[in-house]
This record gives sequence, structure tokens and C-alpha cells, in this order.
Amino acid sequence: MFKILRYMLLTLLVTIGLPVLCWSAGFLIFCATISSLSTEPPDRSLDAAIVLTGGSNRVSQGFDLLASHKVRYLLVSGVHSGVTLDDLLKLWGGDKKAIDPLDVTLGREAGNTIGNALEASNWIESNKIKEVYLITSNYHIPRSLLEFRHVLPATPLVPYAVQPQDFSPDHGVYWKTAFLEFHKLLVSLYRVLIHPDEKQPFPPSFIQ
Repeated sequence: MFKILRYMLLTLLVTIGLPVLCWSAGFLIFCATISSLSTEPPDRSLDAAIVLTGGSNRVSQGFDLLASHKVRYLLVSGVHSGVTLDDLLKLWGGDKKAIDPLDVTLGREAGNTIGNALEASNWIESNKIKEVYLITSNYHIPRSLLEFRHVLPATPLVPYAVQPQDFSPDHGVYWKTAFLEFHKLLVSLYRVLIHPDEKQPFPPSFIQ
């Protein structure tokens, strides 16, 4: 009887405890990674920068790079159909004269990170871009790099992490956002490995 009980406990430990341990370790590593990403403005000059909309200060950082001649071209991916370049420049608050509208492309087709990568792929090919900054919030960097490197394996991508306002372990929004983003990353990793040609966030086998 004791041997059977011990076997049952060992089975529960392996089937439940081990996955929970792996999940916990992965989540902590994810949180440590996004918290350690540098948010300092980069020094290198590259061909272009790609901004993924959806978070505070992302677009402003892209305009800063363009205005300071750190990049020659800027793609703002995922822009709403009713938003114009003037609207974005007003939110930026910098010197509009430093921005040549011909150097800025507003991408309006992307509705998610996969769409961002596909939209950027066409833009990079059309403009013969060789190396780019990828600008997004720090918590979004791991998944963005996964998606972009999957679509653009030959294009060097330099992450430029933006720190959202009040996004620190001292605030509840940090843990909520990190929790959701970590699981989105796991789904993306599953899709990239198992369904590499799938263009939807959730592959059919995942939701069926």
C-alpha cells in the first residue's frame, strides 16, 4: 500500500509539479529579460527603424532616431486608417522641420505582431534595407524578435526597447502585462516551430 501511494505521489510530482516548475522558471526568466533590456537611445547609425504601434512613446523614439540622423528611413507599422503623419508629429512634440515626410512610411495593414513582420518584410524589400532598429515596448521585444526573425531571417534586427510609463515590478500592471505577454510568446513559439507557414496568431491545431 505504501509503495502504491509513493508511486502515485511521484506520478503527480512528475505530471503536475515538473510542468509548473518549468512554467515558473520560464516566466521568471522572461520577467528578468524584459526588465534588463536597455532603454537608452542607441549610438549606431542604421539604414532604418521600424516602430510597432500599440504602446506609449514608441513612435516618438522612432522620430527621435530619424531627426538625429541615426536612421534614414522610418516605418510606423500598424497605424490606424484615420491617423496621419501630422497627427503623429504633434504627439511627438519635436521639431517637425527635422522630419522629411518622404522618409516616413505609415503602414496600415498590420493588426498584430505577425502582420507587423509581414508588412515590414515588404517595406524592407522595396527600400533595399539592410539593417534596422526594431522599436517596441520592452515586454514586447522577445515576441517581436521571434516573429520578425522568422519572417526576415536574413535581415539583422537591433532591438530598441521602450520603457512604458509606470511599468515596473512595483505596479500591478507590470505583472498582468508580463503574464499575458509571456503566454503570447509561448503560443508564437509553438506556431513558429510546429506551423512555420501559418500567418494567423493561433494555428488551427491550437484552437481545434
